[in-house]
Amino acid sequence: MKGLVTRSTGLWYEVLGDDKVTYSCRVKGKLKLEGYKETNPIAVGDHILFDKESEGGVITEILERKNHV
Repeated sequence: MKGLVTRSTGLWYEVLGDDKVTYSCRVKGKLKLEGYKETNPIAVGDHILFDKESEGGVITEILERKNHV
């Protein structure tokens, strides 16, 4: 499912899904190590793909950014 990161709090991210429901998501461990220069590759405003789980979701992919500071 696609989503938009609306808040970042340590290991958890609040994600607004396409269905207009907010999910508490975490990052898949492998995603953190995949060639990113930043220590935390996910920022508020990023569009992501995530899998829903019983306790929220797991972020599986970061979609391409349109801009970067």
